[in-house]
Amino acid sequence: MKLTQLPQQQRLPFSPARHHDHFELELPGAWKPSGNSVLAKYWWGQTRNERKIHWINWGKLCTPKNRGGVGFRNIHAFNLAMLAKQAWRLIHGTHSLFYRVYKARYFPTCSFMEAHLGSNPSYVWRSLLSARELLQEGSVWKIGDGSSVGIQNHKWLPHPPTFHAGMDLTLRMADFINPQTKQWDRGKVNAQFQPPFRDMVMRVHWGNLESRDTLVWNENKAQMFSVRTAYQVALRMNQTGSAKHSRVHEDKRIWSIPPKVRNFMWQASSDILPTHANLARRRVPTDPKCAVCGLSDETALHILWQCLLARNVWALVRGKLQKCDSSARTFFCLAQTLKEKLSRKELEMWAMVAWSIWNAQNRLYFEASQTSPHAILKSAKTLLEDYQRLTRSMPRN
Repeated sequence: MKLTQLPQQQRLPFSPARHHDHFELELPGAWKPSGNSVLAKYWWGQTRNERKIHWINWGKLCTPKNRGGVGFRNIHAFNLAMLAKQAWRLIHGTHSLFYRVYKARYFPTCSFMEAHLGSNPSYVWRSLLSARELLQEGSVWKIGDGSSVGIQNHKWLPHPPTFHAGMDLTLRMADFINPQTKQWDRGKVNAQFQPPFRDMVMRVHWGNLESRDTLVWNENKAQMFSVRTAYQVALRMNQTGSAKHSRVHEDKRIWSIPPKVRNFMWQASSDILPTHANLARRRVPTDPKCAVCGLSDETALHILWQCLLARNVWALVRGKLQKCDSSARTFFCLAQTLKEKLSRKELEMWAMVAWSIWNAQNRLYFEASQTSPHAILKSAKTLLEDYQRLTRSMPRN
């Protein structure tokens, strides 16, 4: 068989990145929102050409569980964290072939943190530079001889310092050291830095003056780069506001309930259940009144706590639940109040009964099948007991 040579434009250029497994590239700009969109459609049960309601912003779903979200991965933030891992090697892996090739091609006279895009850059190089801002945010300079750290262009203090007018901002840290004492020159510091930062500068510890300045990761105690902490930095950089939703996913007191019930409680506390009131607010043509009693708008609080059917079920539950006040403004406020008053077992029963009430309401509305309060309570107890017995019998790793 005759071998044919690839045309010049089809030949693959040499790249040291191919000699390393799992080398990441920046996602194309058009794919970033569409990738999250695919995940969101899957989460809300959307298939093919259906148009399901997305009850909550995807960014809030990506919020960590301890701040009220579900903890889904933000594709763009995770991609940046993986790119930052490779870019970190261009700072500390100076003996690798990867570093030597990119150093010679893109930043022969400076460091990676000071490099420019340059002319005719490769897509790999563009991708690496896109992660540099993340590295700047999550790292800090550890001072050695101070010769490579600029007082303004490098991050060496917790907050950017302010200077007196007319100061030469091109000075390096080494310019503020006393050559006799090998410590800070207090006179120069006082003359150049404004009062709030003078003490902060004087507290910076000088390392070995014979060693070089080092960029260290400032997001963990070990000062070692990790994708996990880099991902948190990327989220922090992109975050516009904190989610104010239930933390039931992270509440360990009610973790011994089925995951579907825990997810239901998070939806109820976040006010994203498909109640008639929420559907009407989303401009779905429906009556916002409760389909069971018709006395009030069908909110999560009403259907699970204040409705006549719900009150009849709660009246059968023994313990402190019968004495709890029903004047909460939202289901989230009710959940916060009950978590302060109830024990772990009572919280588990409260969650299971609320889930059973929701199912009974749905059966009544969609199947015209009415369930008695005793049957609702019995089904909740049975499911909770079966689930906890199963989890106890499972081997622990």
